[in-house]
Amino acid sequence: MATNRRFTGIGWATAKRLWATFGERLYDLIRYRDYRALADAVGPDSAVTIIEGFGLLAEEVEVFAWLDRYGVSPRTAAAVAAMWGAKAIERIRENPYTLALLEPWKDVDLRALRLGVSLTDRRRLLAAVEEAMAARFARGDLAATRAQMHPHLRQLLGPGAASEARRAIDLAVEAGRLLERPDGLLQARGPHFMERELERMVAERLARETMHSPFDAVEAAIAEVEREEGYRLTPRQREAVHMAVTAPLSVIAGGAGTGKTTVVKAILAASRRRLLALPAEERRAMSFPQVAVAGRAAKRIAEATGHEAMTLDRFRRRLENGGRGMQRGLLVFDESSMLDVPSVYRVLRMVPPSVDVLFIGDEAQLPPIGPGLLFHRLVEADTVPRVRLDVIHRQRAGTGIPAVAAEIRAGRLPDLPQFDPATPLAPGVFVLPANGDDVGGHVLDVWKAMVGPPPQAGRTQALHDLDVQILCATKAGEGGLVALNRTIEVQYMAHQPKVADWGLSVGSKVLWLKNAYTKAPVLDRDGNQVLGEEGKPLFHGFMNGALGAVQRPTKKGAWVSFDDGAADEIGPVDLQDLTHGWAISVHKAQGSAFRRVIVPVTKSRLLDRTLVYTAVTRAVDTVVLVGSMELLRAAVENSPKALTKTTTLDFSSAESGWN
Repeated sequence: MATNRRFTGIGWATAKRLWATFGERLYDLIRYRDYRALADAVGPDSAVTIIEGFGLLAEEVEVFAWLDRYGVSPRTAAAVAAMWGAKAIERIRENPYTLALLEPWKDVDLRALRLGVSLTDRRRLLAAVEEAMAARFARGDLAATRAQMHPHLRQLLGPGAASEARRAIDLAVEAGRLLERPDGLLQARGPHFMERELERMVAERLARETMHSPFDAVEAAIAEVEREEGYRLTPRQREAVHMAVTAPLSVIAGGAGTGKTTVVKAILAASRRRLLALPAEERRAMSFPQVAVAGRAAKRIAEATGHEAMTLDRFRRRLENGGRGMQRGLLVFDESSMLDVPSVYRVLRMVPPSVDVLFIGDEAQLPPIGPGLLFHRLVEADTVPRVRLDVIHRQRAGTGIPAVAAEIRAGRLPDLPQFDPATPLAPGVFVLPANGDDVGGHVLDVWKAMVGPPPQAGRTQALHDLDVQILCATKAGEGGLVALNRTIEVQYMAHQPKVADWGLSVGSKVLWLKNAYTKAPVLDRDGNQVLGEEGKPLFHGFMNGALGAVQRPTKKGAWVSFDDGAADEIGPVDLQDLTHGWAISVHKAQGSAFRRVIVPVTKSRLLDRTLVYTAVTRAVDTVVLVGSMELLRAAVENSPKALTKTTTLDFSSAESGWN
């Protein structure tokens, strides 16, 4: 009842009190509508709410009672009752492993064995296969070999279960739960369907007749951008612009400083010039959205190109919630190395084939946290129109960052100067050797050299304006983000007004951890909330990965503003979605840019070339790598572990009519 909206005002405290008072007898009291007994325990109002609420769930009362005896958690019981109602008991008795979707395998398996399921029961073996494939999916793999599956299955099925592991896979293939490909890879039906659909959608676009833009209009757009940027585009940049405005689907790849964002700006300028040659009705059907996985990346591309951009998740929600869908135009996926297969599949199935698609990114960066290597497979496919930018010409090249990044990208660690605390803001890439537990202390030394002493009360803005960001590979340890955040918060916010007992102060740097779409209402000049389509209120939203600062305490908690312009009040319930932001993970920083970056180099399964390269390329002016130089060199020179995800995507059979 604590998880069901039907029981208004009945929370976990009330539910626990009832269970502590009555135990399993509670179900009989509800079934026979004993208001008096319940009222004595929780009061008359709550008693009425509970009994009347369960009156609408009369058939489910027995389900809850049975699940309690079966040892199912209250939250799971609520979900089971909502999904299957009175048939839940029958379904679970028929196959106890149906609960593996909702609870940990270990708990479900123990209960099933207590019910009499044998160690070699077909249901158990099939469920173990699905659990093993789900674990690989969560790790980023969309397929697996038999050899890769066996260790996980033996772990699930118990010691000495090698033959059962082999039999489990055979059963899953025979039952159609797994598909076995000619190359020996095993794939669950869901991932198989998504990857085949993505191949189909790419092939469908590439086979479409291309739109030919007037050459002079594209050249005029390029000239316009060249005047604004103050330099001429390279031949490959110009080729990329012409390709993107004519090809139904295309890819632009390139490392740091190769001018990808400038190319996108020219592409959008050329696309809008193309509108001038179209009738008014066709112009209204054209749109050119830019999307990126991270909120900071969306903000950056919007600022750089001068055109609206949004997170991929917000764009998907807009399509799913009946917002104005795309009919014609160009959909730009920025920072495409971060795109996972399920996310792109969900978007492209809602975007008609008449819409052109451009993927732009750097495949040497960290791959997506989610499953698959979509962008990497697109870059590899000769059938997909693509241009690779390889000339570093950004003004930032003067810092040496793009040149160092290019070496790291190629698997080479160049000789780097040692960090000098006397000139902490000097541009370039520097190292500060440190070992083991000394890494955290040395990172803090660099931080203090860059930002100066702790600010006095009310003077934290200068600290934020310096834009110094620590990027970590790990959470734990002296060089991990948890310890670094704690130390900086204590030392640098010591003189600032506190926010309740939250561990935050006015001026604290914070990181938002989930997409919250009803935060930060959009207001007009008079302070009234702006309404959008169908009269619905508009919100900026707080985006996952957004960095911001606490501005002031409020009656409910604190006012927080983020770097993408969103600001709103937060209360105690929001603390689960907020953490300190002085030090963040490299994954959270992907798609972002900071003036100065400090990178602790510590032992981690995540430390590899892609992580180092991504961290270094987040900086605009200065990078300091702190830690073991041997560890750093090995990470850069060895093949990236992050690119070993197993996927079956193959775009080689697509035929392009573009030229």
